[in-house]
Amino acid sequence: MKGPTVAISLASMLSVPRLEEVLAHYELTGPKEVMKFELSYEMSASLLSAMAPLLQGRVVSVHASCPHTLFFPNLASSNEGVLSRSFADLRASLDTACDFGAAYLVLHPGYATDRPIPSNSRERELILTGEEFQPYIWKHEGSVCVPGYTETPLYERFKKRAVENMLIFSRECAERGVILAVENLNPRVGYLFQTPQEMVRLVQENPELSLCLDVGHLWVSSCLYGFDFMEGVMQILDTGKVVTTHLHSNSSHAGVDQASIRLQDDHTSFDSWDFPYKRLTEEFIRGNTNLVLEVKEKPLENYLLVQGLVAEVSSTMPAPGI
Repeated sequence: MKGPTVAISLASMLSVPRLEEVLAHYELTGPKEVMKFELSYEMSASLLSAMAPLLQGRVVSVHASCPHTLFFPNLASSNEGVLSRSFADLRASLDTACDFGAAYLVLHPGYATDRPIPSNSRERELILTGEEFQPYIWKHEGSVCVPGYTETPLYERFKKRAVENMLIFSRECAERGVILAVENLNPRVGYLFQTPQEMVRLVQENPELSLCLDVGHLWVSSCLYGFDFMEGVMQILDTGKVVTTHLHSNSSHAGVDQASIRLQDDHTSFDSWDFPYKRLTEEFIRGNTNLVLEVKEKPLENYLLVQGLVAEVSSTMPAPGI
């Protein structure tokens, strides 16, 4: 049985020399399969142009906004200027996906504010720690939301608007042969779609949408909300709407109070921190979804790790129809 596509985000290879180095080492050590990639939202237009010859036939997905923009798309905003800018940036990302032959466009669905959300982490943190979000902050480090945040009327109102606009853009993507994949986010104030229940309900009520399951984000959410991580993964996977994934680990762990809990989105190697990477890989192979690494370190090592697991598991699975 042929396994699913393995790819890696270019977030860990944001220069031509670095990409060339990884490709050269892969050709020496890896199997014969062509190394595949996801374009990162951190890539400028000039970097995309410079890397284009190296990426021909290798891009499976694009993470919006790509090329890089000063603000993340916010499809939950009621501000016409913010919404107009968001759609313009997303359409540019769709152009990128078509130009590079990507099948999927991954989207952070939106934020519980009418304001634009900066893509720069320091600027974003200033907003998330500001007056607008203060009533909903539980742990100031990381602007972690109170556990009941996803059930507030404010959150639901912004989420409803985000869904309406995602459906509009999803249809635009479909017209050009690209599938929009909505990604689950971390449990921070302002961030929408943090829990398994939200992701399941999203595609049950809107079956034309598809999902990108980010396991690192879901792990952070499980530490705050207390749900069983693997059960959450399976609930989302069982929708049959997960078309791609983001694979990485982090150092988050549950605690008994604000002092002992750790909620960090480190994007470390997939097999770090005793993360259940083998079980996840097996389940995603069964779900026939793309396996896309989104790590900040050791790109080649992580790629070969997942590629090896896919080969191992796929070789023991029965062929379709047996």
